[in-house]
Amino acid sequence: MPAASRGRIAQDKIHMEKGMKLGIALGGGGAKGFAHIGVLKALGQAGIEFDVVAGTSVGALVGAVYVAGKLPELERISRRYGVKDLPFLLGPTWPRKGLFSGNYIERLLNDIVRVENIEDLGKPFAAIAVDLNKAEVVTFTRGNLSRAVHASMSIPGLFKPVIDGDMILVDGGVLEPVPVNALRCLGADIVVAVDLLSNLSPISGGVKTRPVFVDYIRSLAEKFYMEDLIGAKDRENEIAMSLVDIIQRSSIIAQRRLTEYNFRDDTPDLVIDPPLSGIKVLDFHRGESIIEAGRQAAEEAIPELRNLLTRTCSR
Repeated sequence: MPAASRGRIAQDKIHMEKGMKLGIALGGGGAKGFAHIGVLKALGQAGIEFDVVAGTSVGALVGAVYVAGKLPELERISRRYGVKDLPFLLGPTWPRKGLFSGNYIERLLNDIVRVENIEDLGKPFAAIAVDLNKAEVVTFTRGNLSRAVHASMSIPGLFKPVIDGDMILVDGGVLEPVPVNALRCLGADIVVAVDLLSNLSPISGGVKTRPVFVDYIRSLAEKFYMEDLIGAKDRENEIAMSLVDIIQRSSIIAQRRLTEYNFRDDTPDLVIDPPLSGIKVLDFHRGESIIEAGRQAAEEAIPELRNLLTRTCSR
């Protein structure tokens, strides 16, 4: 066995023997969440596995699949998404409470994971949502897995909220974009956070091409007589700020500030932030390049993570 491989295995064994729990907090970001696949895959190949996982929004989806040991299956699916898949993926609905139903999330998770309840996953896992009724974070560590992940991914304005009793559940990123606190509560001693929203590309003028999903959104807008949803056709050379763009960018700005505040209060031991400034929330067709960005960011972070494990476990 190569010396490097022996070192990786020994290091992982140290934190297991000492009873140390290594946790990872997977943040939200829509299609940017494919980067989590690259991060987890690269760290796994380096011999680094996580004992505790918490996810917000798309981080909850990837985290659940990872804990279930089905990450390769999700990777295969994400690499073959195209713009033609968006109607099926999003599930358009009458826009009274949200543009999309998000029901595909539950179907996808059920097909891949085939585990009904969170407690049956085999490792501690948390999906983070927000209850609009009580204006507070809801941390799902038990109960129906697919429903919890669906709630965690219900971006306000884009997806319909998930109703659970008297709770009106929306995307966990509203209050906890990167769920470090949830990991601590689950018993993680060492926390790695993956922040997908640290890079924000500037708005540029003179845009001559629309995002690849816009034609689909336009057809939905015309169906519901909402032309302003994506902007009039004769304004393609202006700064592209449609309703979808405004919702997306406003949410990202707020979540970035909230993450900075939360990290000051509960600082993760290591932050991995893949370079995703050119990726939009609905760029699901760019899965391959997003996964690659996650892989590269994780590989750059591996030396620091190994040093962290060594220092912590030698105390």
